[in-house]
Amino acid sequence: CIPSLIMPIKRSLDSRDGEIMAKMLCVLQQLVKSDEGVGEALVPYYRQLLPCFNLYKSANHNLGDKIYYAQRKRQNMGDLIEETLAILERHGGED
Repeated sequence: CIPSLIMPIKRSLDSRDGEIMAKMLCVLQQLVKSDEGVGEALVPYYRQLLPCFNLYKSANHNLGDKIYYAQRKRQNMGDLIEETLAILERHGGED
């Protein structure tokens, strides 16, 4: 089942559309949390999924003491990628 999901996930992440990417990162997080084996099943596909994470990993908005409302809506790409990477690491199985 997982292999059939990889291409749509990759296409969404490669779209470079912030809203689509944010939704896909949230879906990916929920997918990994849904069952014990999903994280391990995704490990062979990291080479396809992780390169686009690298492009946006540092896309945090530093506004000083101002409020960035996308954080509340979970649309801050850098934070979402950090969360997703942490979840993938936690659920990815043995090193």
